[in-house]
Amino acid sequence: MCDYEGRDFGASYIDSCCIDGYLWDLDSCDEPGGPLFDGGDMPCPKCNTLEYLERAKEEAESCVSGSVAGSSGGFAYTGESIWLASVKKAESLNPDAAAAALQKMGVVETLFPGGGPDGCAVQRYIYCGESK
Repeated sequence: MCDYEGRDFGASYIDSCCIDGYLWDLDSCDEPGGPLFDGGDMPCPKCNTLEYLERAKEEAESCVSGSVAGSSGGFAYTGESIWLASVKKAESLNPDAAAAALQKMGVVETLFPGGGPDGCAVQRYIYCGESK
């Protein structure tokens, strides 16, 4: 377990903590200090950075856009915004692991609404020496 705590389950306050490299919902216990019942499937951006960014890449390359309603009014997102936010978070929490993960992944092709054949466009991010 690292010392990561964040806002990863939709609350406007700290609602997640890392246990063994995965995030758990701090609101999922029945009593303060009790066992947590929800979580364990989201990689920690601080100590499990490669898996965190791999999951963000998968989502960014398959999601064109959407929106989430929340207590603070909600927000809209695209595959590209998911990717950029995930990279920013990983780089701020663990710069060395984020740099190594991005080099390993090489190319990320995020989706966003646009004039492509399926109503979407692709933004390509290159994190290796590939040319084109």
